[in-house]
Parts: sequence; C-alpha cells; structure tokens
Amino acid sequence: MKRKIISIFMIIIILLNICSFVFAEDSTNTVTNQTLEEQKKEVNDKIETANSKLTYVQNELSTTMLKVQELEDKVTDYKSQMNDLGSRLDTLQKSIDTARAEYSVIEADYNNKEEQLRERLVAMYESGETTYLDVLLSSRNIVEFISGYYLISEIVQYDNELIKEVGEKKDELEIKKAKLEKEETEVKLLKAKREQTTVILQNTITMQQEEANKLNEQEKKLQQEISAYKVEQAQIEAAIIQATNNTIGKDIQYTGGTMLWPVAISGTVITSYFGTREHPIQGIVKQHTGIDIGNATYGSPVVAAEDGVVTYAGWLGGYGNCVMINHGNGIVTLYGHGQKILTELHKEVKKGDLIMEVGSTGNSTGPHLHFEVRVNGTSVQPLNYVKAP
Repeated sequence: MKRKIISIFMIIIILLNICSFVFAEDSTNTVTNQTLEEQKKEVNDKIETANSKLTYVQNELSTTMLKVQELEDKVTDYKSQMNDLGSRLDTLQKSIDTARAEYSVIEADYNNKEEQLRERLVAMYESGETTYLDVLLSSRNIVEFISGYYLISEIVQYDNELIKEVGEKKDELEIKKAKLEKEETEVKLLKAKREQTTVILQNTITMQQEEANKLNEQEKKLQQEISAYKVEQAQIEAAIIQATNNTIGKDIQYTGGTMLWPVAISGTVITSYFGTREHPIQGIVKQHTGIDIGNATYGSPVVAAEDGVVTYAGWLGGYGNCVMINHGNGIVTLYGHGQKILTELHKEVKKGDLIMEVGSTGNSTGPHLHFEVRVNGTSVQPLNYVKAP
C-alpha cells in the first residue's frame, strides 16, 4: 500500500513537471512573439517615417532640378541674345565707320567749296567789284551783255547751290552718324545688362546645384536606411513565422505524397522556375525561391496544397498578400501576391480548401501565384512536392 502511494505521488510529480514545462514553453513562445511583433511595429514605424522624409526630399529635389533647368534655359536664351547683340554691334560699328568716312569726305568737300568761294570773293574784292553796269559798258552789243549777265548770275547761283547741297549732305550724315552712335550705345548697354544677368543666373544655378547635391546625398542616405530597415523587417518577419511554426500546428505530421496543385483552374503554367534567375523588377540575378504559376486571371482560386494550419495570413514585404501553412515535420508552403486573403491565422485547413485569390500585390508584374515549399525554414524545389498539371 505504501509503495502504491509513493508510485502515485511520483507519477503526479512527473505530470506536474511535464505540464509546467509545456506551459513554460508556450509562455516563452508567447512572450517571444509579442516581443517580435513590437520590434516589427517599431521597424515599420521607422520605415514609414523614412519614406515620408524620402518623399519630401525627392519632391524638393524635383523642384530644385526644375528650377535649375529653367535657369539654364534662361542662360541659353540670354547667350543667344548676346550673340545676336554682338552681331548687331559689329554691323553698327561698320555702318558708323562707313558714315564717318563719308562724313569726312563730305566735310572735306564742303570745306574745299567754302575755300574756293572765299578765294573767289577775295579776288573779286581785290580786283574791284564787277557790277552789271561794268558788264554793260564792256559789252560790244546787247547779246554779249545778256550773256555776261547770266554768266555772273549762274556762277553765283551755282556756288550757292553747291555749298548748300554739300552742307545738306553733311547735316544728313551728321544725323545718321549720331543715330547710329546712339543705337550702338543702347545695344552695348543692353548687352552689358544681359551679361550681368547671365552671371547672376549662373551663380544661382551653382547654388541650386549645390542644394541638389545635398538633397541627392539625403536621398541616398534615406534609401540606405530604408533598405537596412527592410532587411531588419524581413528578419523579424522570418523570426515571427519561425516562432509561429514552432507553436502552431506542431502536432501535425506531414506523411509525404504529392501535394495538390495550388491554383484551382485549368490551363495554368509555370512562368518562372525555382533557381537562379534575373529578377523581373530589380533586374539583378538572384535566387528564385519558388515557382510562379501564371496564365491565371485576377481572382482565380488559390487552394491549400496539403492539410495544415495557417501560420501567416497578411502582407509580407515583396510577397504582398501572403499565406503560409504549416504541414508538420518542418514542411511549410507559402502562397504570395494574392489579391485577397480568404483564410485567417491559426485556422486548420484541408487539402484543397480555398485560402486566397490570385493577384499581383507586392513585387509583381502581373497576376500570378508565387508558390514555395520550405523545409525547416529553407526554400526547396517545389516540384519535388507538387506536380504541375
């Protein structure tokens, strides 16, 4: 009897220890998940803040570059204007030189005519003034008198008209030369103003470009921060998924066999296989961790490939809307880029149950299903588990 009591007591102690261990393990996993979710929220907040700053910097950079372009267009226009003004100045200078040369010739001719008239008047004065009476008395007849009279009149009239004509040409050239010189002064002033404005514009462009360089540096820094946060985010999400897989559905045992094709419509094909490929968006060669099932329209039904428990149902970075199912024995399937998730976390699903609709969320170029099989957290060839139709 005493032995039975001792045996029963020992069994109770063992059971209590087991229960205590299980409770402690579950409690630890719960605390771990809570901590990871808090870390995830913190990182998501950092990403959101950095993205807001990045958007502001990119807008400022765009505005600054637009200002630089406008200023450069003005400088180009002003330089063109200065070239035109330079050509105009060259033409004006030639016209002024020509006018000055003509003026010098006319002025010399005018001065020469004045000198000739002055000499003629002096000679007439020194020889005594010839009057019409002198012409009449010295004429042998009336015809000769008339001829002499008209000759004197014509000489005087010719001299006066000649001097007047030369004087008028001289005045015209003086006005023309003054007008050209005035225009030359105005063009030089305008050209100088354009040159001064161009210098100011170029200095402004330099300052704007310096500001753009600072904004470029800020943009690069923020992009690097966001990239680092996303790496941290992915690591936390992976840790959450791993912790969830360790606690949810741990009693499920995958027994092997061919899994069900995850897109429940005919005519679907594999558009991208498991393995190394060039990423269609990033343009770099990297590992493709699953297969892409295309030739499916938006809203096409996505089903569970095998019995299991949903360990993730939500947005997952580049996967977009994503569902993960734990099938036991370390086997997990992942369904990405869904248009709409039709299941929920912790839900037990059967092979063929509807879990999602085909979409193009996350890093995607069109409607398709990204399907992965993971063994103990490592992505493996899905076609070793599922057979294409």
